Amino acid sequence: MANPLYSCLTSGDSRIIGGEDTQWNAPRIGVSAETMLTERWRLNADVAYLPWTGFKGRDYHLLRDMTTFDEQRGNGGGGVQIEGVLSYSITKNISVGVGGRYWAMWIKKDSDSLCSSSGCVGAPRILAKYSMERWGTFFQASYKIDSKS
Repeated sequence: MANPLYSCLTSGDSRIIGGEDTQWNAPRIGVSAETMLTERWRLNADVAYLPWTGFKGRDYHLLRDMTTFDEQRGNGGGGVQIEGVLSYSITKNISVGVGGRYWAMWIKKDSDSLCSSSGCVGAPRILAKYSMERWGTFFQASYKIDSKS
């Protein structure tokens, strides 16, 4: 369903209709551990708790005549970050590894979403909750330089 007050896209239209910039800030409190499973296999793990998170975002609506962007902001949330790497030492100086990572952050309190263009004067304040989750795997290689004094 389309609003007749806004420009609509037709099939095959390639215009960018919007975007969003977000910024999350949080201190980390955590632990890091490493153990050698065998002479060549090593396991690393990092776990962190985020006791406070702050969020700021700007949501762009490029095809609307009346609204240029909306701003969102919030704080007082929490989060967690977990990472693990299993690596293999090919030689004394060269190792390769595979790892996994999970990050999650959220805002617990009702956060502001403010309409921030001249067409939004008198618009009601909207309360929202924001969160983000990211996970993935990665490969890494390292080379250790021997420094003999």
